[in-house]
Amino acid sequence: MNEQLVNQYALHWAFGFLVVYLLVQLLVSKHPFFQQWSPVRKSLAVKIFALLGFSGIYLLVKILAAPH
Repeated sequence: MNEQLVNQYALHWAFGFLVVYLLVQLLVSKHPFFQQWSPVRKSLAVKIFALLGFSGIYLLVKILAAPH
């Protein structure tokens, strides 16, 4: 009964989330669509888009990596 407290890939996923967050931050700061938004709205958009994007990537990797 060998249980792990932390997933062995936890640091990889954390780094992956950081990359997604930074890419979304860059997109929101540079894209003309977001230029008229207030700073609070931009900040909220970055957080929501990063979370949704990372969740989508996580699910995609889990589905593709699942044994068939």
